[in-house]
Amino acid sequence: MSKWIDIDYSETLSNVGGIGYLAKTFNTSNARERFSLRERPCGKNRSGEKTLDGWCGETNNVSLTACGVWQIARVNSARDRAQIVQLTGAKLAQFLERDGYPELIQSDVGAREAQL
Repeated sequence: MSKWIDIDYSETLSNVGGIGYLAKTFNTSNARERFSLRERPCGKNRSGEKTLDGWCGETNNVSLTACGVWQIARVNSARDRAQIVQLTGAKLAQFLERDGYPELIQSDVGAREAQL
């Protein structure tokens, strides 16, 4: 699965090959939605628990949702949009282990890979 997102030079993850945690922010006041790749996984508002997927909470009318781990496949010539692909299976598990978040590896990742 791939998708295009806007990128910004101020964001650390804007180069081809970069891997990060995709976050969706939604401003409930003006209905603006934005995706960004982050260096760290999203944390839930109340507990601070790190998560890869799902709603994390809302602060000042801005809702945050974790959307998995994605890698930048290519960047357009204007360098303001990037095509990203989602990491799954063994690639996801390897990244999470290397990045220091092995607790986010789903227990069935290894089992699914063994079945392939």
